[in-house]
Amino acid sequence: MSFRAATLLLLSAASGTAFASDYHSPRVAGMGGAGHAAPILNDGLYLNPSVIALLPAYSVSASHESASGPDNTEPQALVQNIAIQDGTNSIFAAGLGYTRKTYGREVHVGASTRIYQTFGVGLGGKFLFGSDSKQSAQDASLSATGAINDWIQAGLIIDNLLETSKTKTWGQYREIILGLKFNIQKILIVYFDPHLLPGSKGDTFGYEFGAELPIFSDFYFRGGLNKNSFQPALGGYGHGHGFGVGWAFPRISLDFAITRSFEPARTNNVLFSVTIL
Repeated sequence: MSFRAATLLLLSAASGTAFASDYHSPRVAGMGGAGHAAPILNDGLYLNPSVIALLPAYSVSASHESASGPDNTEPQALVQNIAIQDGTNSIFAAGLGYTRKTYGREVHVGASTRIYQTFGVGLGGKFLFGSDSKQSAQDASLSATGAINDWIQAGLIIDNLLETSKTKTWGQYREIILGLKFNIQKILIVYFDPHLLPGSKGDTFGYEFGAELPIFSDFYFRGGLNKNSFQPALGGYGHGHGFGVGWAFPRISLDFAITRSFEPARTNNVLFSVTIL
């Protein structure tokens, strides 16, 4: 069975069953979780599936994240991820990812199609395999993305679409996300992702804000912050900030980030990943 056929079969099983950005790659984490309007590499699978068809590349990635409290105290957390994404067919582009966390396992699938040259729509599915404290659950997402002009791109994502009692045990609520990307003279890329949590018992508004500075076309500096945003290593909403760097070679990308969460607990996180194109 081909990769596309296997992914379509898995996605079909998930439909009718969205996701807060429950996995952050080092690139995304280094920008405070921002980037929903224009995720690259395998980030589209988690942030915005509609972008997969707009990225004409085949990529495989692996990442590792460790988190600990101040002075290496509790809480201790671990996030490991592998993912594969194929955007070479604009009619049907898809991805599949597996994430291992301290508190459970997750399988994500995503598929999209390009309607116009710069506009795509996508559907995502998620399977959550619980531990002793969480029940297994399924969820889904819908998204659309398009370029308004050469320097503005926007995406609309409905994450955690079902928001069931089981997904809430994973600390996730339905999110309505507006992703915005501003390309300022090709020397600074700014992302702003406000979101609403209609079913939250606390604050219903949050955001991720980040920027990426390209150096010599293949090296990147990143920074960002978030508020009332999902903290993947901790499995809950809070706020924090991040910094990171990336180095893109012709067939490989290396990314590294250091982040800090202040809520729901204070942690220092270190992330790194390798992506092969």
